[in-house]
Amino acid sequence: KFENKLDQGIVPIVDQVSLDNIKIKLNYLSQFHNRHSKSTHINKAADWLMNEFKNIGYHDVYFDNYKAYIDNCSYNLKNDICTKEGNDNKYILICAHYDTILNINLKDAISRAPGANDNASGVSAILEIARILYNQPQMKYSIQFVLFSGEERGLLGSEHYAQYVKENGIQIFRLINLDMIGNPFLGSGIVVVEVDNYDDKDDKCRYNKVKQNDKDSIECGTLMAKMSMYTDLKPPLLKHIYGSDYEHFEAKGHVVIGAYDGSAEDENPHYHSATDTPDLINWNYLTSVT
Repeated sequence: KFENKLDQGIVPIVDQVSLDNIKIKLNYLSQFHNRHSKSTHINKAADWLMNEFKNIGYHDVYFDNYKAYIDNCSYNLKNDICTKEGNDNKYILICAHYDTILNINLKDAISRAPGANDNASGVSAILEIARILYNQPQMKYSIQFVLFSGEERGLLGSEHYAQYVKENGIQIFRLINLDMIGNPFLGSGIVVVEVDNYDDKDDKCRYNKVKQNDKDSIECGTLMAKMSMYTDLKPPLLKHIYGSDYEHFEAKGHVVIGAYDGSAEDENPHYHSATDTPDLINWNYLTSVT
């Protein structure tokens, strides 16, 4: 429980976040032998995730199907889309990828790759957020919970859905990407809030395709960072977006931010490894980030 917070309307909602629920979902998803985009398991995982949204009670759920070309072969992949309608025709899109990969061999679709932190952590958080918000009254903005495949092989799922959003005139108010949020690699209680704030002098400015959305991204990320007061987290670090599913949306002008634990570092032996297992998840940290 969190006491003495500024908005007593927020506190009881935050208090509903359940460590046990998050652990159950993350453990189950990690039990798939792997979730490589070329594997026989990837669409089974997509089906299970879709049923999780349905089991919560959502009816506006569907697969965003697409054909991906990987290593000179084609594969039929799925993004999972779940919508909670609001009063406005604009959407807050909360997303994460559910596929996995191994650094030792990016083409290996056979070996064990549990992907507990990368990225069952983000997926389990979204399932828990979806569960809690299902019972909340209709809000100003509609919310889409989106789970992408193909992230590890070039952001394939998010590229396809970003184009679908553009072609169908779907208005995205904000996009929040959760990619690796279960291992506080930067120190206990520290999370990174990623914002779209590169300048031309930055060596990663290539990720900032559209400058006009920077101000709103920084403003939204700063607000998100302030929400740490409702958790056991320390004040988050604001850093740059890079290398995840928000890229194609940012390039189309949408306002994007992300949450990330800092664990995709060279000295982390579990990153994109068979040892990225649930026993290494910091459950209290993941619950607070959620």
